[in-house]
Amino acid sequence: MTGRASAPGRPTDWPAVWAMLLAGIAGAAQIGKVPAAMTTIGAEFGLGLSGAALLVSLFALLAGLGGLAIGLGAARIGPRRALLGGIGIGAAAAFAAALAPSTPPLLLARIAEGAGFLLLTVAAPALISAATAGRDRSLAMGLWGTYMPLGVALGLVTAPVVEAFGWRSAWLALAALLGATLLLCWRLVPDAEPDTTTRPSMRAQLSALRAARRPMRVAAAFAAYNVMYLGIAAFLPARLEHLGAGTGAAGAAAALAALANAAGNLVSGLLMQRGAAPERLVLAGAACMSVLAAGVYIVPHPAAAVLLAIAACGVGGLLPAACFALVPRAVPVPALVAPAVGLVIQGNNLAQLLVPPALGALATVAWWMVAPPLLVCGLLAALSARGMSR
Repeated sequence: MTGRASAPGRPTDWPAVWAMLLAGIAGAAQIGKVPAAMTTIGAEFGLGLSGAALLVSLFALLAGLGGLAIGLGAARIGPRRALLGGIGIGAAAAFAAALAPSTPPLLLARIAEGAGFLLLTVAAPALISAATAGRDRSLAMGLWGTYMPLGVALGLVTAPVVEAFGWRSAWLALAALLGATLLLCWRLVPDAEPDTTTRPSMRAQLSALRAARRPMRVAAAFAAYNVMYLGIAAFLPARLEHLGAGTGAAGAAAALAALANAAGNLVSGLLMQRGAAPERLVLAGAACMSVLAAGVYIVPHPAAAVLLAIAACGVGGLLPAACFALVPRAVPVPALVAPAVGLVIQGNNLAQLLVPPALGALATVAWWMVAPPLLVCGLLAALSARGMSR
């Protein structure tokens, strides 16, 4: 199906927006499904916990190394084709992963899953921007910003299915869900408005991105936010257990923090819809999140650490939605939206690859040492936001 995106004066195509959000959630669930089954998979394939954790890193590897390149490629083939192709590749790879007979096919399937997810997340913001009226665009971007925390949470809640029926059954169910969103997006998501101008070369697009500068600042702010978020998401359970909390309570606290982050994205969208400048939301969110996140690793009481973590993730949720809303405004022409999103996602995934080992090394020395990097990243994000507002 093809069609026309929302033009000025036309209503927002909410079915298309919801379809893409569901696809994003189903794609992100392929990240959350690994921790829910990590121990079981490690035992079946003889990988051990560290080997099974590689299944998470491989998903982010391609995005960390080639997010910008994928964004440029998506701009060449068109955002709708990139979206549908990404969902299709992700669904096929998810089925292959669930049926993998040994470790090498499983690892290759995870890399393919990551490639499909990258195409999906690069293409969707441009299509959402094209499908929404100006008054609804900020709210739609706020909704899109929830795809990651909601999707990861969906993957995590398959743990009872893994326990009852095995990890393959849980992964097949999530693969089928992603496949269903392919049909939904094929039916509901129209093409963006056709670009009648001559399409520039990839080198020219790279030059235009560098000249624009604002996409670089958005990418820097988003990467700095992700360092702060990972500082909580990856280490909060271990921090709480160190303070004397039980494993179950620590896991529940991490889930609450993820839900608070999703709520923050929605609040950000509503604030932008009411006229709040996204640059100011990035600035305020970064400053508050860094202080609250640092406090998690300084306070000596588990209850206080939980409250600080939930507050940090909640206020930090202002940043993703604001950054996604800034990307279409940060580029001079619509054809650069997908490459700019690819640049933002590449910085995000590089943080996912590099930050956990670095913060983990600091935490093994002393927990308080995790706090200074989080404060520095908050300052970096705030400075990037100030640069965007000039």
